Amino acid sequence: MYLYPSDAWLDEYARLLDESDALDDLSAGVGGGFAGTVHLVIADLPLGETTVGDLPDDIVGEVPAGLRDGLADVSLSELPSMVGDDVRAELPAASRALLEQIETNVVDGALHVLLELDGGDCTNAEVLTAPASRDPDFTVHGDYGTWRAVVDGRPPASAFLTGDLRVAGDRVRWLRHAAMFQLLGDVAGRVETTHLFERSSPSPGSLLVDEAVRHPAAVHRFARRQTLRTLGLF
Repeated sequence: MYLYPSDAWLDEYARLLDESDALDDLSAGVGGGFAGTVHLVIADLPLGETTVGDLPDDIVGEVPAGLRDGLADVSLSELPSMVGDDVRAELPAASRALLEQIETNVVDGALHVLLELDGGDCTNAEVLTAPASRDPDFTVHGDYGTWRAVVDGRPPASAFLTGDLRVAGDRVRWLRHAAMFQLLGDVAGRVETTHLFERSSPSPGSLLVDEAVRHPAAVHRFARRQTLRTLGLF
């Protein structure tokens, strides 16, 4: 199982993308595949609301009991500043890795991931620690709860329709490659995942849209409406 979000999870996701037959099929279709970069922004990570005591056993199960109990009420946003080098030396590898990723990967409460895609291949996937220095073709922005739902199987088309996921980039090009963006979510759902943070409850409206989008006719109507909006006809 891979902890989400984490560097290990991203590595496995990139591997599954690169090996995806569906991504190969898209690149072989009319118009060819997508070649470019996609910036994923996972915002509003609940670091302040999550304590060490809330973490899954994969992270804290091997931490010495006394140390674990002493840190149980400490939030993840406070944790790096409270754990010195001597304490870190006592931590298992998974716990040390989590601390390092909180310190280095989180920028203003968000994670930034850059995917480099070339047709049917995922040529690179990396966490950005200076996202402003990059100029991606597309940026897909959503809060942690939305991305977690997508990892758990929520149709990305539903998240786009409700505005839970927002795309910045060339709209016409995005529509041309809409199936690829759906596939990015589908492949995320194939990673064997253990979640770092608790899941928030989806709204009734989101649940209704999720079910509607799973019907092909709804997907077709969504794509048509987006096309008309892009062309200024709706």
